[in-house]
Amino acid sequence: MEQALSIRAIVKILREEARASRQRRLLVLSGSQRWCFEQAESAINEIDLQSMLWVGGEPGLPVKTIQPCQAKQWLGQETDLIVINAWAGFDVDAFGALSGTVKAGGLLLLLTPPLHQWHRFNDPEHQRIAVYPEGEAAVSGRYLARLARLINGGQGLSYLSEDGGLYVDQPEIRTPANYSDAQGCITKGQASAVEAIKKVAQGHRKRPLVLTADRGRGKSSALGIAAGQLIQEGIKKIIVTAPSLVAAEQVFCHAAGVLQIPDGQKNEVLWQGGQIIFRAPDELIRSRDACDLLLIDEAAAIPASLLQKLLMSYSRTVFSSTIHGYEGTGRGFAVRFRKILNQLTPQWRAMHIEEPVRWALGDPLETFTFDALMLKAMPATRDELSIMQEQGYRFEKLDRDQLVGNDRLLSELFGLLVLAHYKTRPFDLRHLLDGSNIEIYALRAGEHILATVLVAMEGMIESALEKPIWLGQRRIRGHLIPQSLSNHVGISSAVFLKGARVIRIAVHPDFQRQQLGLRLLEGVCRELSQRKIDYIGSVFGATPELLAFWKRAGLMPVRLGLNREASSGVHSVMMLKPLSEAGLTMTSQARERFSEQFSYLLSDVLGNLEADIVLPLLKGLQKDSGHLTDMDRQDIQSFVQGARLYECCIAAIKKIVWQVLSGRQSGLALERFEEELLVVKVLQNKSWTGTARLLELKGKKQALSSLRKALGHWQQWEVKGE
Repeated sequence: MEQALSIRAIVKILREEARASRQRRLLVLSGSQRWCFEQAESAINEIDLQSMLWVGGEPGLPVKTIQPCQAKQWLGQETDLIVINAWAGFDVDAFGALSGTVKAGGLLLLLTPPLHQWHRFNDPEHQRIAVYPEGEAAVSGRYLARLARLINGGQGLSYLSEDGGLYVDQPEIRTPANYSDAQGCITKGQASAVEAIKKVAQGHRKRPLVLTADRGRGKSSALGIAAGQLIQEGIKKIIVTAPSLVAAEQVFCHAAGVLQIPDGQKNEVLWQGGQIIFRAPDELIRSRDACDLLLIDEAAAIPASLLQKLLMSYSRTVFSSTIHGYEGTGRGFAVRFRKILNQLTPQWRAMHIEEPVRWALGDPLETFTFDALMLKAMPATRDELSIMQEQGYRFEKLDRDQLVGNDRLLSELFGLLVLAHYKTRPFDLRHLLDGSNIEIYALRAGEHILATVLVAMEGMIESALEKPIWLGQRRIRGHLIPQSLSNHVGISSAVFLKGARVIRIAVHPDFQRQQLGLRLLEGVCRELSQRKIDYIGSVFGATPELLAFWKRAGLMPVRLGLNREASSGVHSVMMLKPLSEAGLTMTSQARERFSEQFSYLLSDVLGNLEADIVLPLLKGLQKDSGHLTDMDRQDIQSFVQGARLYECCIAAIKKIVWQVLSGRQSGLALERFEEELLVVKVLQNKSWTGTARLLELKGKKQALSSLRKALGHWQQWEVKGE
């Protein structure tokens, strides 16, 4: 096509194609910033737009302008045209989020520096990746080089460059099928999902539904439509939960639409005695609020441990999750949670919505977005990894320059991370490729990736910052563990050590439970020890399974976050493994500080911490609970065998309980229930009523009897030991 074709003519062609196919189109304008702005202005002036958005920088045009950090505010809205100015920085998460707001027949303009120079461009996004003290200059352009290569490939997009390059994509236009029903479903798949959701509420108990879909398939609106219909049909109470209230807004919006309630609340819908109400996941687990149906939207962003508790507490449940999305992916959820469902509710049902609601299948903009952000990244198949059974595997450090040029290998790597971590998002792809302090290790079976770990190098901070960081007066980018050890734990000298923080670790789901993650970490520790790194650490949301894994890897807890994370409902924990003498000294000091403070925190801000988290954290702590005197032994004997008040013997009881639960009384084995009772009543100082409620006992009398029995086991053990 000749260069004489003007930007206005190109836009007209693309708009006509988009409208005829009920799809969207992408046009890349590549050149100097001034030229890109001029072309974009001509495009804007050519078409009559009801809604448009300019993202990044100040265009000097009378259009709605936002910065990439404001992208989430536009979720759920629709636009005719979006201009993304990559000269102001290419925010991968904002691109993913906002591309989904372009409606059928719409257009996205991407303004970029010359493609052959883009990887050398000092992208403003580098400041999010840069680590002190290296700065933005140390951030590589690997991700932008890959993106430029995709654009040059021309699949699913059109482009016009200042140097004369022109390509207009003209795919075959297929007339999209039309479908809609009276309640607002746009596709047959969405309508089928509504019926499946209703069946959970009206059919047999303990048959949950797992509903998955890519973005734009009307999954959340299906939840809302079904909820509204069920309330109309007599269901009295439906609870909606999600990682945040914002994530559930579409559910309430569509439920209110079905019930014809104008200006409904974002967290509650009331209609003729029926109620649809929002509850946060952790709040719901604590309250056990009764309902006729529980809808869990974006379940992939809720830890599996919380989902399991909800599954066990509610007999009619729908789990809904986005499979591909800018904020992460639900494929890992589908893989991990299937095992729990098979065990607890083997008659569960899965359903996937395929056809988009907002645009037609085969949408070019969606295709490019998936490629650019690797939203369909997949790990190697089981068959591809079968070579491991014959030849084993090898440990190696991956070269990121080679990785960015090998899309198959990069897809295997990122696909593993996506499956393993619900928080993985497109920014993580750019970070692992471009971060100056990032190192990637893997176990390879043949040419394929079996397991991988991402490590961030931290520490070696100059002495001038020691005191400001310790006092909380200064925070520098990166260096999470050394700054937390200084400010939160109180070891100011921790900033001088060389540390490595595990950001992500993932093992192929078909080869888990074979200690491959431990073998991978052993290889990393050997590599780091040879380079005189002082310690390796990790910070993650504390669950019993993760605590057990990291303890097996040789890491020890040194800090627990005081507040629960809003999205997951769990506390973060920091664990360390020393790799040098200096690292051992610092880790021992941190462990001692943790031991000293943990007992006080359990009776204060950590008073609601679950016993299955408290118990593994206690194991191995060396806090001196005080010398056990003969009088202490007499107190415990009189409490166990007589009718002395618990409150009169509490000092002795606390000494013994700390020694027992920390493992210092290693020959004593208590039942799990007894250990939980000791945590809740003795360490967390719960009332008798509260203790009985948490442990599902009949009341104070049964709780007191159970405590006497547990301490009686210790008394018998000590007598035998003597």
